[in-house]
Amino acid sequence: MKQTPIARELLLAGGGHSHVIFLRMLAMDPIPGLKVTLVSPETSTPYSGMLPGLIAGHYSRDEAHIDLVPLCQFAGADFIRAQVKGLDPIEQLVDIGDRPPLRYDLLSIDVGSTPAPGGLSGDGVIPVKPISLFLARWQRFRDELEENKFEHLAFVGAGAGGVELCLAVDHFFRRRPSHQIPSIQLVGEAPIMLKEFPAGVRRRFEREIAAKDVSFHANFHAVRHEDGRLYASDGRQLAADKVFCVTHASAQKWFRESGLSVDQEGFILIRETLQTDSFDNVFAVGDCASLILHKRPKAGVFAVRQGKPLYLNIRNFLHSDSLLSFRPQKHYLSLISTGAKHAVASRNGLSVSGDWVWRLKNWIDRRFMQRFSDLPAMENRPVSPLLQEFDEQMICGGCGSKVSADLLSDVIGELLGDAAPTDDAAYVDVLDGKQLIQSVDHFRSIIDDPYLQARIAVCHAFSDIYACGGQADSALAALTLPFAKPDITRGLLMQIMRGVLHQLDEEGARLLGGHTSEGVELSIGFTVNGFVEKSKAWPKSAVKPADVLILTKPLGTGTLLAANMQYRARGDWIQGAIESMLLSNREAARVLSRYNIHACTDITGFGLGGHLEEMLGQSFGAEIAVSSLPVLPGALDCLGEGLQSSLHASNRRSLRHQQSPAIFYDPQTSGGLLVALPEDEAGRCVTDLYRAGYDNAAVIGAINDSSKVSLR
Repeated sequence: MKQTPIARELLLAGGGHSHVIFLRMLAMDPIPGLKVTLVSPETSTPYSGMLPGLIAGHYSRDEAHIDLVPLCQFAGADFIRAQVKGLDPIEQLVDIGDRPPLRYDLLSIDVGSTPAPGGLSGDGVIPVKPISLFLARWQRFRDELEENKFEHLAFVGAGAGGVELCLAVDHFFRRRPSHQIPSIQLVGEAPIMLKEFPAGVRRRFEREIAAKDVSFHANFHAVRHEDGRLYASDGRQLAADKVFCVTHASAQKWFRESGLSVDQEGFILIRETLQTDSFDNVFAVGDCASLILHKRPKAGVFAVRQGKPLYLNIRNFLHSDSLLSFRPQKHYLSLISTGAKHAVASRNGLSVSGDWVWRLKNWIDRRFMQRFSDLPAMENRPVSPLLQEFDEQMICGGCGSKVSADLLSDVIGELLGDAAPTDDAAYVDVLDGKQLIQSVDHFRSIIDDPYLQARIAVCHAFSDIYACGGQADSALAALTLPFAKPDITRGLLMQIMRGVLHQLDEEGARLLGGHTSEGVELSIGFTVNGFVEKSKAWPKSAVKPADVLILTKPLGTGTLLAANMQYRARGDWIQGAIESMLLSNREAARVLSRYNIHACTDITGFGLGGHLEEMLGQSFGAEIAVSSLPVLPGALDCLGEGLQSSLHASNRRSLRHQQSPAIFYDPQTSGGLLVALPEDEAGRCVTDLYRAGYDNAAVIGAINDSSKVSLR
């Protein structure tokens, strides 16, 4: 939650090593008035120093990746999952593809490199850059091993990266005793391997590859790979079922196209202050940048060391202070692993090797990664003794920010008595046997991406219409935007409204108008309208004994979003929750309309338990198959750690049946539809829901006349 007015926007393009260090420093020393947004195509970023160990089998995927989503939460930064496609430095806009561009006051670019154009290509070629894509290709390679026996592998590039990866893959196969170790060829364009290293380092690795029957082919300029053969420019050829390409990567095309000053290879030229040579408010770091006064190889050690000066210089730039100069060292400790838990260290012409060197490298790498996995809890001391009466649970957004069901029922019941509304929406009779359905929803922001937040809010609001069997017609929007400078407010409003219009188009509805105001944080709400034929409207509570219950979408958004606020949820878990919330119930309602639906409701703030009891009323009960409940990845992990939505306890308190599993009480935002229908129709209905894109739709139980909820 951003409590201070927003004066400037910083956009971090890419989740590279420099940016993750920047974010951690920002968390420890925030810059009031600055809104920071990280844009990355993936929710986690691989640490290049641990890549060979990951391939060799010494590390798990999680151990070798930095999860960007909790890191952003820790730093108070927004996270948007998107790929940067281009830049307009004059208008200060970043193109992120098929959605509105992002504005900035300051921009920092740390997007790495891309495979070199004109290099080796084809299904048999596995480029190592960018690393995130390489790891996906590596997994496919491993999957193929279950059906194919690759007899020959080639590694193009005899620098440190190529040699280290070659030996890591060799070790990977040696750890698989039931499989044949393929013939491995290492090729390089130079007459020697590791030409940038001292002779002592080369001799050590020459012995290593000789001991492992790896063949080295010098002066081999690889030009193409086809039909299981790797061809050199001089006509030589090698057998190679797969080719790992570890040559120099190239710059992304949009650097040059955007008007940034670039070097001969297309990398962004930067000064010692890490500012680009063309625009003072644009910084660049890591492999995508090239220092004008200090030519250095593309190495992770420099990207790591640029993180601190990047933070300091952006802070100084915002405060109109002098910027610091970054001068990379000429000599640094190089640690190269040899596949097994053994490594070679070199610096200033000297080299040593041994298992102890690998242990040193492992200690350095793990200590670095621990800075981003073990995020310290930030103290939030009450400013008044009165506030100590509240627990430390952070107040949730989305449907987790609802007033509890028991409080709401007490107040409305006291004021309206038997006239209190009970359905998911209001019905108004109109002409020709139709009814106008109206509903309203409004809640605080639950994710950092305003474009997607707007889409989710639309999906959520129209769920009430679909739960009544209706069709979406129109909406009125009510927005509260955080206090900010006019240009920032305009950019935020553009993101929100583009998201609103996108989703309304998906729903087949139109925007009639709305209202905006400013406040301490973003909130989005809608009054929505729909229509239904009166004879075809679905009631909430008209179940019949022996009816089967179907739930169309998985549970768990409440606990996942609560964990995310405390930076304790994995990024891929949050991505899964976002994708689920973006799945509109529109198509589900269309599928269900072909069946004999006795009752329907949508699962939102009161959780499965609360909405199920509303459906059952006082006369009926249900038997729920707990093992059949669809649940989002990570939700049970979070609940198991006690990470609950702030509405969770109230939901439990409001239920007649108190012994249900914790997932029953979890409030949902844009949750699924819960329907009761005859048993003989359930199987076909679930199949049709699968076909319509509801992959988690499931039969979760059945209605009975016991007037209680039982579990099995």
